[in-house]
Amino acid sequence: SKSKVKKKTTKTQEARKILKKKFKVNTKIVFTEDGELVQQWPPVQKSNLAQADEEEDASGINLDKAKEILREEDKFDKEEYRKKVKEKHR
Repeated sequence: SKSKVKKKTTKTQEARKILKKKFKVNTKIVFTEDGELVQQWPPVQKSNLAQADEEEDASGINLDKAKEILREEDKFDKEEYRKKVKEKHR
């Protein structure tokens, strides 16, 4: 009589289980005592193009639109980085 040996689950198997259950992983949201949003990771896209793109339900990925959205997001990211550097120098 052979007993069943329990195999160890690999990281990829665990990741697939999480994806099947549709959990939101690697996200962090911090609220104040009043319930106001303080911090969210990953940051929400701020550009108008990204919001307009979410509303459209076109199949596939449009590379030209994606490039434009990333350029707009870079503008916001650069501004935030400049603010961080200025605070650091103060």
